[in-house]
Amino acid sequence: MSLQIHSRVLIKNFLTVFLPLSALVGGVIATIYYQQVQTEKVVLKTNEIGKVDLQTKVISGDFHSVISDLMVISKQNELQRILEGVDRQQQALSQEFLSFSRYKKLYDQIRFLDQSGKEVVRVNFNQGEPAIVPDEKLQVQAKRYWFNDTLRLNQGQVFVSPLDLNIERGQVEQPLKPMIRFGTPVFDSRGQKRGVVILNYFGAKLLDNFNQTFANASSQGMLLNADGYWLKGVKPEDEWGFMFPERKNRTFGKAFPQAWQEISQKESGQFQTAEGMFTFTTVYPLVEGQKSSTGAGQAFAPSQHQIDPKSYHWKIVSWVSPEALTTKSNRFLSQLLLLYAGLIGLIGIGSWLLARASVNRQMAKLELKQSEVQLRELVEREKILKTRLSSQIRNSLDLNTILSTVVVEVRELLQIDRCQFFWCHQEDESTSFELSQQACAPDLTEPLGCSPIQNVESLSEAVMQGNLLCFDDIATDSWLDFKSRNLLVTLGFKSLLIVSIQTQSGCLGVIVCEHSRELHPWSDDEVEIIRGVADQLAIAIDQAQLYNQSRAATAAATAQAEQLNQVLHNLKETQAQLIQTEKMSSLGQLVAGVAHEINNPVNFIYGNLTHVNEYTLGLLELVELYQKSNVNPTSEVQAHIEAIDLDFMTEDLPKILTSMKMGANRIREIVLSLRNFSRLDEADMKPVNIHEGIDSTLLILQNRLKQTSGNAGIEIIKEYGDIPLVECYAGQLNQVFMNLISNAIDALDSYNSKRTLEDIEANPSQIVIRTELRNSDRITVQIADNGPGMTAVVKQRLFDPFFTTKAAGKGTGLGLAISAQIITEKHNGAIWCISEPGQGAEFWVEIPINQSSKLATASTATLSRI
Repeated sequence: MSLQIHSRVLIKNFLTVFLPLSALVGGVIATIYYQQVQTEKVVLKTNEIGKVDLQTKVISGDFHSVISDLMVISKQNELQRILEGVDRQQQALSQEFLSFSRYKKLYDQIRFLDQSGKEVVRVNFNQGEPAIVPDEKLQVQAKRYWFNDTLRLNQGQVFVSPLDLNIERGQVEQPLKPMIRFGTPVFDSRGQKRGVVILNYFGAKLLDNFNQTFANASSQGMLLNADGYWLKGVKPEDEWGFMFPERKNRTFGKAFPQAWQEISQKESGQFQTAEGMFTFTTVYPLVEGQKSSTGAGQAFAPSQHQIDPKSYHWKIVSWVSPEALTTKSNRFLSQLLLLYAGLIGLIGIGSWLLARASVNRQMAKLELKQSEVQLRELVEREKILKTRLSSQIRNSLDLNTILSTVVVEVRELLQIDRCQFFWCHQEDESTSFELSQQACAPDLTEPLGCSPIQNVESLSEAVMQGNLLCFDDIATDSWLDFKSRNLLVTLGFKSLLIVSIQTQSGCLGVIVCEHSRELHPWSDDEVEIIRGVADQLAIAIDQAQLYNQSRAATAAATAQAEQLNQVLHNLKETQAQLIQTEKMSSLGQLVAGVAHEINNPVNFIYGNLTHVNEYTLGLLELVELYQKSNVNPTSEVQAHIEAIDLDFMTEDLPKILTSMKMGANRIREIVLSLRNFSRLDEADMKPVNIHEGIDSTLLILQNRLKQTSGNAGIEIIKEYGDIPLVECYAGQLNQVFMNLISNAIDALDSYNSKRTLEDIEANPSQIVIRTELRNSDRITVQIADNGPGMTAVVKQRLFDPFFTTKAAGKGTGLGLAISAQIITEKHNGAIWCISEPGQGAEFWVEIPINQSSKLATASTATLSRI
């Protein structure tokens, strides 16, 4: 074959392998990139919606907390005494305000003003410490809009000012001090309005919380008022435009006109424009009974008019710039391009080696064909062997299989005692031979246990130089020295044929044909057959090695793609779980905070009811003694006795006190249940009464269980077993009970909405909760409802993250997934569901009593199909 034809065939074979593999790898890389970009978009949109929704809840929670503080302050005993005209109560009220301000650290000023607008008590919070303002520094605030707007309100109503900057002496206070003023009028026991209580809430606290939500994120958070002015923006110099004349044109609408047109007309949403991706929602901090006004931009100007709660709103906007939207995907594209370039290089090298090996094989066949005329008999015998070898080699590209086939076929064709294949290894100046495969005659009683080339140095050197060695009679061969001949004869060798194999990859192998029972003169045909076998074996070894390299490269690329997909899946699930965990943590903190705030005044009321009862009984006894001592009271006294119905009052007053004590005790039980549910003080595992956690959860959900005008009510049936204390994370386990019972209530409510009143009365809704001890080392909790049940398809995906059957906006699909993780990973337990359509649903939770005895759990997906 000429050099030109050789090059042309080589290039053709190369392109035949290289182009399809390159196209295939390119398609795989493009698919991975597309899936990555789509996944990143979904994750980003979900994260931004979660941030906006979380911030809405935080703002509403802050407002609720401040209004609760305002109502507590307005009911202070010292304040009530001042309203009733009791002297020398101002100092005591100042101390109460001081303690409250030091504890909360949320309010710039706490003050009580009389009807004329004069400050009676004021506590300022300056430089991290509260201080009582002396009487001589108290001011008259009669012209402030917030005083007049609060004074107009009725009892129990609350005034909330706009979020603006504090104004001192007619100028905006520097440094800027964002402020919201909360106020409520106070009345004496006769219902006369006696003044107002005002809380100046640090708006910076609310804005700092807002900043924390968007810290270290690719998006930027913005808080806008109803007119589109920035309360919190990207640039500080754009904020509070409505407070500074020079900033009046710095609005969100001016900066993002297209986005503002969409945001101002809708309550919430998410969209993308050339300016980036916007996620927004509208937050309404006020509820019914709370009032606000337009406020005033100057110190002593009145507000323009009152506004209703729906008009008092802000817009929470998350903005992701176009650069942030594409940065991550561009980085990933660069990595994929580098990977693609590396793979193309490997494919090119592999394709070139395969093409060259293929051409070499073709050339070898051509050379064998050209020598057929001169060596017909040799070619015929060699063709038989090659045919058999080729058939075996084509069936497998495994190197060990190829070598095993070669030694077996050569031994059978030449009818020799033994055929061996060795790998030659060179390390520094030493040479070693490793036996890879061998084939022995079946009637060989004891195969030789040594290698001639390993034990004779002259043979090793000749093999390393690529020489073919042929010894018909070792005992008389002159090529061997005396020492080598005696050693080989002693080892049992009579005839040897040795040929080395040099592969394209640089590997060196040796085929050794041996006779140990009788002499065997090697014919020229046999020598040429061995040469031909060696050449073909060299090509086969190259092919097998190239195949192994290609397969290894393909496996590495596949493993990397699978690893990337797994990382993306884990990231999505982890982010969703973090959102759910943060939400439940906030709920726990809110519950614990509410319980703490209620607990102190309730304990005060409960503790004093005993004394009130004693005093009341004493007064009644005194009245009775007085009646006995004064049988004929005056007409005026007698008329008053009849007017107040003294006999009925004497009989009913102790009952009222008893009812009040029962009510206070009920509030204490609710507070205890709230604290038991939140369990913020039990972050570590400890033995817990499971029944207390279930009862606390039921108490919190009581308003959803009882019968109302629009709700048929749900009956709770408790079948508690005798179980010991269980070692667990109490707060997390309460989350599981809350999720399962809430889902049961949702299912029953949805089911009842589709049933008639007669059907509901005939088959009332029920939730059965059972606990029992199993095998003395674990407990089970079973929560069953008689709702509509579920299909096998729903049950199969029950514990998948983000899977929900509820309407949009009513479920995140994370409750059961988080519950399963808490039970299986945190408590080494198991959770599964038993349900059929029309037969209700029953959830089983099984956990060890002690965490040292772990359950052999199955996957929740499998168990849910029971």
